[in-house]
Amino acid sequence: MSTKELILKVAGKLFSTKGFLETKISDISFLVEVTDSTIYEHFKNKEDILFAIPEEKTQKLIENNEQHLKGLVGAEIKLRKLIWNYFDFLANDREYTTLLIFELRPNRDFYDTDHQKLIRQFIQEYRKVIVEGQNNGEFRSDIRPSIILNLIFGTIDQILITWLVENKPSDPLSLFEDLFDLIKHAIAKDTLKKESEDKRNKILDAAAKVFSEYGYNKARIQDIAKLAGLGDATVYNYFSSKEDILFTLPIEKTKELLSIQTEHLNGIKRGDLRLKVLITDYLHYLESHREYSSTCLFDLRYKMTFYQKEAYNLFRDFARVFYNTILDGIAKDEFRPSLNPYVATKMIFGVIDHSLLSSLKFGRPERLTSISDPINTLILSSFKKR
Repeated sequence: MSTKELILKVAGKLFSTKGFLETKISDISFLVEVTDSTIYEHFKNKEDILFAIPEEKTQKLIENNEQHLKGLVGAEIKLRKLIWNYFDFLANDREYTTLLIFELRPNRDFYDTDHQKLIRQFIQEYRKVIVEGQNNGEFRSDIRPSIILNLIFGTIDQILITWLVENKPSDPLSLFEDLFDLIKHAIAKDTLKKESEDKRNKILDAAAKVFSEYGYNKARIQDIAKLAGLGDATVYNYFSSKEDILFTLPIEKTKELLSIQTEHLNGIKRGDLRLKVLITDYLHYLESHREYSSTCLFDLRYKMTFYQKEAYNLFRDFARVFYNTILDGIAKDEFRPSLNPYVATKMIFGVIDHSLLSSLKFGRPERLTSISDPINTLILSSFKKR
């Protein structure tokens, strides 16, 4: 064993028994049987020694994980092995676990050291397995991996603290099955919820087709249920009436549109480019959801009751993105200062609505996306300063 390794071994023992603050460099040098100056040849100070100890331990954990993951298939099996390796490692090294939890974790400076790179590498393997499970459907995907990691490592910390302080249980590994059972159930995909969402979406998709083909007034719940492959009673489990289905459709679709807008506008600053993205995205969405577009135009847009529902408030939020983009363009001197943003917004939705009507009823244009450029040209010519 080299002098440096011996220093780390002795220091780790002293830090975990006497405490970091109570341990002196002279205590370490005495047990290593070297002078204080020899210690300083290898380390800048006592804290430098403390921060170097987890490097060797973490490297060993990384190597163990790489070895034990070989040949394993499935995210749950891999995660179980990773958690076991970490839990087993700490449960069988009380000295280091004491140092880790009571000396390193509460030390603010520890999180700014180079040793954190190795710790991040160690944690990254867990993150990769969690993401794998989310991507292949083993784990729920609605929770960020970082939160799941906090759940795992935080729970292990709590178990180990009680073990170190009260020696309960005498063997912390006896709790592993219960620990993993809790973690497994916490991150498991909610199949019942997914099945429920799938049925609800099937009903809405079927309703859009039925409303588009027959019109809302002639459409029947049994037609929707049949197309969705469900019983009439199942439809009523999700929606109170045919009208409830009708007014739920624009809520779901507008939420989707708002999400698309947010993603596509990210990083775009210029008003004309933002407006072009908004118009193009809207035309593309209407074209790729023609059955919904038909329902929206003929069964919603020109019905007074639509404007008294929650769906209309959400649609106003959608339209407000256009309005605010125009307003911002005026403020930045990109659009004409005399431009009325209210009327300008009405112009955008007006030309799109009438183009949609012409496309649906007369096939002109055959595809809405084919007139995206001409509409953008007209709108921006109207708005821009000359």
